[in-house]
Amino acid sequence: MVARRHHFLPQCYLKGFSQPKKRGKTHQVIVFDRDGKKFTSNILNLAVEHDFNRVEIEGQPADVFEQALAKFEGELGPALTRILQAGNLRNAADKAVVLNFIGLISIRNPRHRETFRKFNEEVMQSIMELSTATKERWEGQMAQARAAGYLKGTKNISYEDMRDFVKKKEYRIDLNKEFHISTEMGSFDSVLQTLFDRKWITFTPPETSTGFITSDHPVCLMFSDPKMRGKFYGPGHGLAGTEIIFPIGRRLAVVGAFELKDDELGLTEEGVAGINGALVAYAERHVYAHDVDFTYSRQDNEAPRRGAELVNDLLYRKKKED
Repeated sequence: MVARRHHFLPQCYLKGFSQPKKRGKTHQVIVFDRDGKKFTSNILNLAVEHDFNRVEIEGQPADVFEQALAKFEGELGPALTRILQAGNLRNAADKAVVLNFIGLISIRNPRHRETFRKFNEEVMQSIMELSTATKERWEGQMAQARAAGYLKGTKNISYEDMRDFVKKKEYRIDLNKEFHISTEMGSFDSVLQTLFDRKWITFTPPETSTGFITSDHPVCLMFSDPKMRGKFYGPGHGLAGTEIIFPIGRRLAVVGAFELKDDELGLTEEGVAGINGALVAYAERHVYAHDVDFTYSRQDNEAPRRGAELVNDLLYRKKKED
């Protein structure tokens, strides 16, 4: 039977932020939704989309790509466990697995796909605007299409109706899963190389801290200089002056940048709150936490806030309302 529920964040990753239940057979996290809701959920039901990895390729099962990812997750789970137990990235093989994981989820996630879809939709809208700019141009293009055999069996649409359809923009242009996956994997090697080129600092929280959180978009790529954030262009994986914040588990997070040196550092609670604040800001819809006692801060020099306050944080809810 072909699986239809596909996780864009694997359970072996979310497990590192969870509370085990029923003698460790199930794992739960506290979920903070941008609509102001807070609830407890089994990680089995989180970061999952219907047919996210499904493909239609002749001669191949529909879940062939999902199966390939499952093999990788079979290596990822043990690597994450060893890294969290060691509290560092000294094991080169395990570090390589985690960097591959960061690369995969940074380009394979619902936000990335929607951004890419919208870009293609805008391009197609511009093409359609040009194609229907005049009646002569539209009829000329239709004549060429008929001569090439592209319009067999289709209903003739008048120029006036088509122009009205284009102007109203009451349509949506979607891309099939195969196109998304092909584009994502086509860029993977380039992104992965930049991750290996970065230097990585591992951060551990104080013993008394509840630790780090994660989200449905846990790879936080940003400019290192806060003054550059919010500019009209965004940071890129290969761009100098950028850093990646990524929580590996509740007791370990990493920051990678080209200008750093590999290191292992302990954080104050203020530092933990800063990293958690980045995770809150970059979340698409959900923040996942071990409990409600984590701390986070949204701005430099801000006193840490308690996680329980997140459901009423208007800055967190603002993204959805926008």
